[in-house]
Amino acid sequence: AVAYSKLAFEMAYLKIYFPLEFFSVLLNYDSKNAYLQDIKNKGIKLLGPDINHAERGFISDKGFIYVGFGKIKGLNRKVIDEIVEERNSHGLFSGLTDFLQRMAGSDIGESDIIQLTYAGSLDHFGYNRQELKTNAASLITAMEFGGSLLSETKISAIGEMSLLDRLAHEKEVLGFTISGHPIDSLRKEIVKKGYTQINDLKADQIVKMAVMIDSIRTTRD
Repeated sequence: AVAYSKLAFEMAYLKIYFPLEFFSVLLNYDSKNAYLQDIKNKGIKLLGPDINHAERGFISDKGFIYVGFGKIKGLNRKVIDEIVEERNSHGLFSGLTDFLQRMAGSDIGESDIIQLTYAGSLDHFGYNRQELKTNAASLITAMEFGGSLLSETKISAIGEMSLLDRLAHEKEVLGFTISGHPIDSLRKEIVKKGYTQINDLKADQIVKMAVMIDSIRTTRD
């Protein structure tokens, strides 16, 4: 009991006075929604696995917490090491072409580009996620043929995918959403009308809640 009490006090101290470090370490072991909500409530900004900032696991940097590449489902583990090692050795990636040219000869493939796109890792390269996804195969082909062809490859301009699709893909690869929430546009109205949040539910009370139906399953009995 003494050991558990001592550990609890030490963790409480770290959570209060070093929240960035505390949560970045905690999330590497368990990124459950309760912890993510706790981060949001404390005003800490959680950022996606940006290609120029993220590491293998969650890290805290300059007041933010970055999701780690290791959290991206379906991303080749060897590719993660290659990205981090290349960036640490030769500096930040200046753009999409620079990234692909420097990753030539690595194990990166079309599916890795798509998973990085869904996670928002390539957002700062000036192309929307639909464009990156649609052009992933041609970019990998150009990369395999050499830098000159890659520089000449034109990315087809395509409209961005809908917010719901973007968030669905984020949840698919990360397990949670980063760039928003499906009800963000209705949040003020929900608060104004006094809907109860799940975290505020109490036993034996009548509540009014706003929910979004994710799927419907028909069962015959």
